[in-house]
Amino acid sequence: MKKNRDLFLVPRNLAILVVVTSAFALGFAWTAQYGFDILPCHLCYEQRKPYMLNVLLGLLAHLLAKPAPKAAFILLLLAALSFLGDAGIAAFHVGVERGWWEGLTTCGGDGAIADFTKMTPEEMKAYFDHRPIVRCDVPGWVLFGLSMTTYNFMYATALAVFTFFYTLKGRKK
Repeated sequence: MKKNRDLFLVPRNLAILVVVTSAFALGFAWTAQYGFDILPCHLCYEQRKPYMLNVLLGLLAHLLAKPAPKAAFILLLLAALSFLGDAGIAAFHVGVERGWWEGLTTCGGDGAIADFTKMTPEEMKAYFDHRPIVRCDVPGWVLFGLSMTTYNFMYATALAVFTFFYTLKGRKK
Protein backbone atom coordinates (compact mmCIF):
# COMPACT_ATOMS: atom_id res chain seq x y z
CA MET A 1 0.00 0.00 0.00
CA LYS A 2 2.83 2.38 0.84
CA LYS A 3 4.26 1.93 -2.66
CA ASN A 4 0.96 3.08 -4.18
CA ARG A 5 1.05 6.30 -2.17
CA ASP A 6 4.70 6.88 -3.05
CA LEU A 7 3.73 6.76 -6.70
CA PHE A 8 2.46 10.36 -6.41
CA LEU A 9 5.71 11.62 -4.92
CA VAL A 10 6.98 11.54 -8.50
CA PRO A 11 5.96 14.90 -10.06
CA ARG A 12 5.18 13.36 -13.47
CA ASN A 13 2.71 10.95 -11.88
CA LEU A 14 1.10 13.64 -9.73
CA ALA A 15 0.76 15.84 -12.81
CA ILE A 16 -1.09 13.07 -14.66
CA LEU A 17 -3.37 12.63 -11.64
CA VAL A 18 -4.16 16.36 -11.78
CA VAL A 19 -5.05 16.03 -15.47
CA VAL A 20 -7.16 12.89 -15.01
CA THR A 21 -9.09 14.14 -11.98
CA SER A 22 -9.75 17.49 -13.63
CA ALA A 23 -10.86 15.85 -16.87
CA PHE A 24 -13.13 13.55 -14.85
CA ALA A 25 -14.82 16.54 -13.16
CA LEU A 26 -15.33 18.26 -16.51
CA GLY A 27 -16.62 15.05 -18.07
CA PHE A 28 -19.06 14.57 -15.22
CA ALA A 29 -20.34 18.13 -15.57
CA TRP A 30 -20.69 17.89 -19.35
CA THR A 31 -22.43 14.50 -19.06
CA ALA A 32 -24.90 15.98 -16.59
CA GLN A 33 -25.48 18.94 -18.90
CA TYR A 34 -25.63 17.29 -22.30
CA GLY A 35 -26.53 13.72 -21.37
CA PHE A 36 -29.13 14.37 -18.67
CA ASP A 37 -30.22 17.92 -19.50
CA ILE A 38 -29.19 19.33 -16.11
CA LEU A 39 -28.61 22.94 -17.10
CA PRO A 40 -25.76 24.73 -15.29
CA CYS A 41 -26.14 28.13 -13.71
CA HIS A 42 -23.53 30.88 -13.87
CA LEU A 43 -21.69 29.61 -10.78
CA CYS A 44 -21.65 26.09 -12.20
CA TYR A 45 -19.84 27.41 -15.26
CA GLU A 46 -17.38 29.25 -13.01
CA GLN A 47 -16.60 26.02 -11.16
CA ARG A 48 -15.46 24.43 -14.41
CA LYS A 49 -12.76 27.00 -15.14
CA PRO A 50 -10.23 25.81 -12.51
CA TYR A 51 -10.53 22.26 -13.83
CA MET A 52 -9.89 23.48 -17.36
CA LEU A 53 -6.85 25.37 -16.11
CA ASN A 54 -5.62 22.30 -14.23
CA VAL A 55 -5.72 20.12 -17.34
CA LEU A 56 -3.28 22.59 -18.88
CA LEU A 57 -1.15 22.98 -15.72
CA GLY A 58 -0.97 19.22 -15.24
CA LEU A 59 0.07 18.58 -18.84
CA LEU A 60 2.76 21.27 -18.63
CA ALA A 61 4.02 19.93 -15.28
CA HIS A 62 4.20 16.43 -16.73
CA LEU A 63 6.20 17.64 -19.73
CA LEU A 64 8.54 19.78 -17.62
CA ALA A 65 9.06 17.40 -14.69
CA LYS A 66 12.36 15.99 -15.98
CA PRO A 67 13.91 18.93 -17.88
CA ALA A 68 12.72 21.64 -15.46
CA PRO A 69 11.70 20.16 -12.09
CA LYS A 70 11.42 23.57 -10.41
CA ALA A 71 8.93 24.71 -13.06
CA ALA A 72 6.95 21.48 -12.62
CA PHE A 73 6.92 22.06 -8.84
CA ILE A 74 5.53 25.59 -9.33
CA LEU A 75 2.93 24.35 -11.82
CA LEU A 76 1.76 21.67 -9.39
CA LEU A 77 1.49 24.24 -6.60
CA LEU A 78 -0.56 26.41 -8.95
CA ALA A 79 -2.78 23.42 -9.71
CA ALA A 80 -3.32 22.89 -5.98
CA LEU A 81 -4.22 26.57 -5.61
CA SER A 82 -6.59 26.24 -8.55
CA PHE A 83 -8.32 23.27 -6.88
CA LEU A 84 -8.56 25.38 -3.73
CA GLY A 85 -10.05 28.25 -5.73
CA ASP A 86 -12.61 25.87 -7.18
CA ALA A 87 -13.49 24.71 -3.68
CA GLY A 88 -13.99 28.37 -2.73
CA ILE A 89 -16.35 28.98 -5.65
CA ALA A 90 -18.22 25.79 -4.76
CA ALA A 91 -18.45 26.82 -1.09
CA PHE A 92 -19.94 30.15 -2.12
CA HIS A 93 -22.37 28.34 -4.43
CA VAL A 94 -23.41 25.94 -1.64
CA GLY A 95 -24.17 28.97 0.52
CA VAL A 96 -26.31 30.45 -2.24
CA GLU A 97 -28.16 27.14 -2.70
CA ARG A 98 -28.85 26.88 1.02
CA GLY A 99 -29.93 30.51 1.33
CA TRP A 100 -27.06 31.50 3.62
CA TRP A 101 -26.29 34.52 1.42
CA GLU A 102 -27.29 36.16 -1.84
CA GLY A 103 -25.90 35.01 -5.16
CA LEU A 104 -24.26 37.14 -7.81
CA THR A 105 -26.31 39.38 -10.06
CA THR A 106 -25.65 36.88 -12.88
CA CYS A 107 -27.28 34.12 -10.86
CA GLY A 108 -30.74 34.87 -12.21
CA GLY A 109 -30.09 33.55 -15.69
CA ASP A 110 -27.75 31.42 -17.72
CA GLY A 111 -24.79 33.77 -17.24
CA ALA A 112 -24.38 34.34 -20.96
CA ILE A 113 -23.41 37.84 -21.97
CA ALA A 114 -25.04 39.00 -25.17
CA ASP A 115 -23.85 41.97 -27.22
CA PHE A 116 -27.11 43.89 -27.42
CA THR A 117 -25.52 46.70 -29.42
CA LYS A 118 -25.38 44.41 -32.46
CA MET A 119 -28.90 43.02 -32.09
CA THR A 120 -32.11 44.21 -33.61
CA PRO A 121 -35.09 44.57 -31.27
CA GLU A 122 -36.51 41.33 -32.71
CA GLU A 123 -33.25 39.48 -32.00
CA MET A 124 -33.20 40.80 -28.44
CA LYS A 125 -36.77 39.64 -27.89
CA ALA A 126 -35.92 36.21 -29.31
CA TYR A 127 -32.86 36.03 -27.04
CA PHE A 128 -34.88 36.69 -23.89
CA ASP A 129 -37.80 34.52 -24.99
CA HIS A 130 -35.68 31.42 -25.63
CA ARG A 131 -32.79 31.45 -23.20
CA PRO A 132 -33.14 29.07 -20.28
CA ILE A 133 -33.27 30.66 -16.86
CA VAL A 134 -31.08 28.69 -14.50
CA ARG A 135 -31.01 30.02 -10.97
CA CYS A 136 -27.96 29.52 -8.77
CA ASP A 137 -30.04 29.03 -5.64
CA VAL A 138 -31.88 25.97 -6.98
CA PRO A 139 -29.81 22.77 -7.17
CA GLY A 140 -30.18 21.01 -10.50
CA TRP A 141 -29.36 17.60 -9.03
CA VAL A 142 -29.41 16.20 -5.48
CA LEU A 143 -28.25 12.81 -4.17
CA PHE A 144 -28.56 11.83 -0.49
CA GLY A 145 -29.59 15.40 0.32
CA LEU A 146 -26.42 16.91 -1.17
CA SER A 147 -26.29 18.92 -4.39
CA MET A 148 -23.78 18.44 -7.19
CA THR A 149 -22.19 21.66 -5.97
CA THR A 150 -21.66 20.17 -2.51
CA TYR A 151 -20.02 17.10 -4.02
CA ASN A 152 -17.82 19.37 -6.13
CA PHE A 153 -16.80 21.28 -2.99
CA MET A 154 -15.72 18.03 -1.30
CA TYR A 155 -13.97 16.77 -4.44
CA ALA A 156 -12.07 20.02 -5.09
CA THR A 157 -11.07 20.34 -1.42
CA ALA A 158 -9.74 16.77 -1.35
CA LEU A 159 -7.82 17.35 -4.57
CA ALA A 160 -6.34 20.59 -3.24
CA VAL A 161 -5.13 18.94 -0.04
CA PHE A 162 -3.82 15.87 -1.89
CA THR A 163 -2.00 17.95 -4.51
CA PHE A 164 -0.46 20.32 -1.94
CA PHE A 165 0.63 17.41 0.26
CA TYR A 166 2.25 15.35 -2.47
CA THR A 167 3.79 18.33 -4.24
CA LEU A 168 5.48 19.48 -1.04
CA LYS A 169 6.39 15.99 0.16
CA GLY A 170 7.74 15.05 -3.28
CA ARG A 171 9.86 18.20 -3.32
CA LYS A 172 11.66 17.11 -0.16
CA LYS A 173 12.77 13.84 -1.74
